[in-house]
Amino acid sequence: MKAIGLIYVALLCVVIGPLHSNAQTKTRPNVLLIVSEDHGPHLSCYGDRNIQTPHLDQLAGQGILFRNAYVTESVCSPSRSSILTGLYPHQSGHLGLTTHGFHYVGPVRTIYALLKKAGYRTGMIGKLHLEPEALFPMDTHPIKSPNYEKKGLERYAAFAGAFMQASDEPFFLMVNFPDTHWPFQDQVEGRPSKTVTPAQVTSFPYIGFDNERIRSYTSSIYNCMLRLDACVGELMQQLRQSGKERNTLVIFLSDHGDEMARGKFDIYEASNKVPFIASWPGVIKGGKQSQALVSAIDIVPTVLELAGLSKPADLTGKSLMPLFLKPDLHFREHLFTEKNADQIGMYYPRRAVRDGRYKIIYSLLDDGRKNEVAVNYTRNSAKPRTDAVAGSPTLEELKTAPEMIQKAYKDWIQPAKVQLYDLEKDPYEFHDLSADARYTTIKDRLVKVLLRWQKETDDPLRFPDKLGKLTQENDTMRVSKNMQWKYPEYLYGDKK
Repeated sequence: MKAIGLIYVALLCVVIGPLHSNAQTKTRPNVLLIVSEDHGPHLSCYGDRNIQTPHLDQLAGQGILFRNAYVTESVCSPSRSSILTGLYPHQSGHLGLTTHGFHYVGPVRTIYALLKKAGYRTGMIGKLHLEPEALFPMDTHPIKSPNYEKKGLERYAAFAGAFMQASDEPFFLMVNFPDTHWPFQDQVEGRPSKTVTPAQVTSFPYIGFDNERIRSYTSSIYNCMLRLDACVGELMQQLRQSGKERNTLVIFLSDHGDEMARGKFDIYEASNKVPFIASWPGVIKGGKQSQALVSAIDIVPTVLELAGLSKPADLTGKSLMPLFLKPDLHFREHLFTEKNADQIGMYYPRRAVRDGRYKIIYSLLDDGRKNEVAVNYTRNSAKPRTDAVAGSPTLEELKTAPEMIQKAYKDWIQPAKVQLYDLEKDPYEFHDLSADARYTTIKDRLVKVLLRWQKETDDPLRFPDKLGKLTQENDTMRVSKNMQWKYPEYLYGDKK
């Protein structure tokens, strides 16, 4: 370990150089952060055989692919809040979507503000979806729309190329591609040139149920992935043409899992586990994979280290640089995810922690209510379902499912206070072991770990009175264009 540490320090000296000299600032690396929407690791480099994703495969082939990477929350705004601050949503106050009135609370420092102050050029292409926007000083933001229609995607790489070549100063550029956000489009403006049909795929295994309707959603997600892969290829071509590839750390990840059953809006593996690839020619040895538990909260500490900036004390993430050097390094004992308010109609706050094998999901509410997320996904309808959360078996359809799957969905709709899963034997979380006395010691150990983490990260929802106020406000809030929450006062009054 001592030898590895010395090599690591030497590598940083070569990569970063004497950062405090104005004459040497140009040696600082650029960062290209690529974030896609609403999908799990449905890439051929992750072993998916339904499609081929050559451009993302190439990125992984020249860098490192993380097998156990997670975002903090499975909804866009909270997840992205962590990507750009290194804080859990419960720390920053961004408990849900900006379109439902949620925002940062208190003196939050974003990677944009920190790097801008340090002399980096900063840019973004695609939606921000975080508030307040003033926390993100940018030199350029040519596409601000979420572009859920997926039109004009060639603009993303073109704008990125212009930004990369505009100056020799180090840059931080985040490119947010709209695929695979709802609505799912099989083809837009000829992208992809060849589509996948429902007959060529089966439903994602974590759903545990397969029929033609769900396969149609599945194949559409695959088509979105093909379109995304082509866009990443165009973006990487612009980076190569800029001549700055060898001095640029590229990170690719999805902001959370699929908008399908037991995915988006919840806290299962399909909700939070995402593809995560990092590439940096000459620094990260190509073709490497890592089983380490890594999180979106690790991105900011990584970028700060490479920029020669100190890590703020409140960040709980860790720099990924040691893994770039040695992918099999033991990196993290426990990894945490959460679910907060998200949006009206999807309220069911939970917390989760996993170690190398086991995972618990801890539901915060004790009022006996059902999980609104599961209720919305599984509801029956007199008409064929075509809405955003239709990628799930309905209650009626589940009557024909195997008993094991019926039980898994019942556990989703009305979960135990603590659910326990053996991810080694049960990666899709179909068998809740929490009531099995043989696993009591494991369950109790992980509960203690989670409660300690809540205290260490000052989770306001660990207090029943504060949770009760948020629950009451959620239950009485109505969706409007100008939703004004009071939670900043009663959850974070001391931080405002």
